[in-house]
Amino acid sequence: EQSIENTDRIRFDLAELTRNIGQAYRQSFARHSIETRAPNETCIVEGSPDLIVQMLDKLMDNAADFCPEGGRIELALETDQRHCRLSVTNAGPPLPPQLDGRLFESHVSHRPANEAKPHLGLGLYIVRLIADFHRAVVTATTLPDESGVVFAVQLPRVDVM
Repeated sequence: EQSIENTDRIRFDLAELTRNIGQAYRQSFARHSIETRAPNETCIVEGSPDLIVQMLDKLMDNAADFCPEGGRIELALETDQRHCRLSVTNAGPPLPPQLDGRLFESHVSHRPANEAKPHLGLGLYIVRLIADFHRAVVTATTLPDESGVVFAVQLPRVDVM
């Protein structure tokens, strides 16, 4: 928490970062179908590009853990006049109702009982800390048809039109 809070803030183009990291994710997550959508226009935010990448890494790892092999994971950036909205959407099971409102807390995890690797439940907590640093709001919702989930981070723009 302290290392995040002591990070220098700069202005950077979230659209460019999203396009670049999306290309890298296609190689890193080769067992899934990775799609990236980002506008050609700039979306300037203030914060840390390194922390945004760390946050996206956590969200992509989480998506890959729950998405069936060969399933689709989409990294998307949408913009409006005041915000940039990053989202990671994956095919897979819906969010467990017992975690509603607690998903971004420390040491909260819901993994299949037969999963071999240990899981500490810190990934989404770190996502929330990074979102807080960027004055962003992070949400997790089940898709309306319950075919997967979407994690979204809405950041304020500093290049407001």
